Amino acid sequence: MSRPPRRKRSAASRLEELLDRVSGKAQRSPRRQDRSSRSRYGGARTMDIRRDAELFNRLVQLDFDYLMRQRFTAGPSTLTDLLPQSVLGRAQNGHGWFTDEWGVALQFPDATFDRVLTVLETGDPNLKGFLVRRRRGDMLQRFSRWILDNLWQPEIELTIGGAPIFGVEFLAGRKVPTRAFLTGMVLAGFMDDWTYRETAMMHRKRTFGGAPFHIGGGEILIVDREKFKLCGLGDTGQTVFSDEQLRGLRDAGVILGGRDRAYRFPDQDQVYFRRCAGDGISDDLAMLYIGAHHGFEAMLGAFVMDAIDTYDKYVVDLTWGGVDTALARTIQERFLDREDRALVDDRAILDLIHFAAKRNDPAVNLSSSHRRFIQVEWPANIPTLLNHWRFLQGEPVFDIKLGYSRIPARDFYGLAGRRFKAAGMPVKEPEFLAPKEGGRRS
Repeated sequence: MSRPPRRKRSAASRLEELLDRVSGKAQRSPRRQDRSSRSRYGGARTMDIRRDAELFNRLVQLDFDYLMRQRFTAGPSTLTDLLPQSVLGRAQNGHGWFTDEWGVALQFPDATFDRVLTVLETGDPNLKGFLVRRRRGDMLQRFSRWILDNLWQPEIELTIGGAPIFGVEFLAGRKVPTRAFLTGMVLAGFMDDWTYRETAMMHRKRTFGGAPFHIGGGEILIVDREKFKLCGLGDTGQTVFSDEQLRGLRDAGVILGGRDRAYRFPDQDQVYFRRCAGDGISDDLAMLYIGAHHGFEAMLGAFVMDAIDTYDKYVVDLTWGGVDTALARTIQERFLDREDRALVDDRAILDLIHFAAKRNDPAVNLSSSHRRFIQVEWPANIPTLLNHWRFLQGEPVFDIKLGYSRIPARDFYGLAGRRFKAAGMPVKEPEFLAPKEGGRRS
């Protein structure tokens, strides 16, 4: 007689079991989930980095080498610290080289940033996990000190120590009004904050089309790595956690608290806990909105804050709440102390969240990563971020493919134009440049 299929336990039930264990109520350890079997769902195969180690190692190296050969407005030293994060996302989701010979996605959900670097360091000792994390963190700390030291300068040059910020070549030698640049930073620094997103749903109850406005979101929290592993909660971004559940994890010592404490990897780590189901923000729409409302310099500030959010995900020294939010909060506090008012009004943050939400009208299913913003996609000769600015300026744009889903710019800019029109901010219908014959496709 065959047994009925075993139901996968929810994160909530695993949390309850953990709390029982902590309080001494449980009689035995929970069963470990059997990850040995492959499954196919929607043209994807779930893999295991231990069982399929040889395949994983080969695909990681192929994918990294492929990405390094693409066109970016950044040099190799910047890309070697940035692109392993892209490889991780592609491994977990079955994108890029992570497919089989029939094009079926090979997903490695248990892949980690450091496991990817373990593969890459065999060809380059400079890519050891600790070294990469340390360089990324040092870069963030250096920028944070620099920007806070220059808050009251009327103009700043986006260069630190003779090099452009975060190695982005189109920032080299560029001077911007400090206040406008900081405005973009603060807006982008708070647009992912769950408190602001929750408030935005109360502040703007309807989409531009009149439907109930809803946006998903969560919090990045510091955890004790060993205790977190013991929980077996899996992907905490896929399950909604209530205040009570998070309080239970704090009581159990899994989630750590306190802004002023020092946290370091590998004893601690930062984990995303979902607080509300649903789609989040389109970073592309957010950049466009900030550029349209506050100008190019603010758009660059938002872009830099997006880079901070990217690099901060894998560092040694961890910041409670994330470097981007902590830095945005510090900037607001400095202006409040000096001018008796914050640099950016809360309503401006809520309006940004409402405009850039993927599930406003018309719906947009695109959010480019920092890597995509600095990539020069065929047939363009400029990076994606600057193509977005050309769209706002009414200048001819390139019909590039956007994001991991490769949405044609022609489609996205059409949707963005309708979103701007709905918000009472009409933009010019884009004109597209014809691709040059024989151009390189990436």
